[in-house]
Amino acid sequence: MLTPTVTAPDPYQRLTHLGADGQLSRGDTLADQAYARLHQALITGLLAPEQVLTVRGVAASFGVSLTPVREAIQRLVAARALTIENGRTIRVPRLDLETYREILKIRIELEYLAAKAAAARIPNEEIDALEKIVETHRAAIEAGDAHATLAANTEFHLRMYRASGCTILYGIIESLWLRVGPTLNLLFPQYCGSLVGHEYHMAAIEALRRRDGETLGKAMQDDLTTGAKYLLRLLKP
Repeated sequence: MLTPTVTAPDPYQRLTHLGADGQLSRGDTLADQAYARLHQALITGLLAPEQVLTVRGVAASFGVSLTPVREAIQRLVAARALTIENGRTIRVPRLDLETYREILKIRIELEYLAAKAAAARIPNEEIDALEKIVETHRAAIEAGDAHATLAANTEFHLRMYRASGCTILYGIIESLWLRVGPTLNLLFPQYCGSLVGHEYHMAAIEALRRRDGETLGKAMQDDLTTGAKYLLRLLKP
């Protein structure tokens, strides 16, 4: 079995090299930029559960002053993607079992809807792009790179759902991924160390080529529920 491993180096080193992954537009403020970069770090699992950050450390990593970072962190606290303890300690939350179960139930329904809608609307060139992401995902697994595996997995799902054209639906799904992203680190090495998730992605590409929304939606549900079996066991108190 292939076994990517999760390491826990200085989080600021990772943040220093983190781009905003196309989320920014001209006219964005420094706070918007800091938010986009932290958002990416959380949603792709670059930051792990229980990781502690400081405003000063994040600001130094991004090369900005403290004020825009404080604003970005407050936005993420409001989205429940970060917590502030004792008025000072910024922590990446670890989902408890019941919260994860509730989020999972919602994701299973909403991601099915988004995938089904995407099958009818996605351009052929976007399917080609998704297939390249699937190849990147497999290469990351085979290279034993846990964080690259998570990043490719996130990009595959969310890029597909964006193609649905359902902006409200996509916004809800993205907000749930933001909550779950760090906790997905717990999938290593048992689930993401295998090619099970990759196989669901390949089935999704085939369904997209056929414009088969039902099969595509089912593949995404199976992808979620199979990985969730591991997380549910790990999150039990």
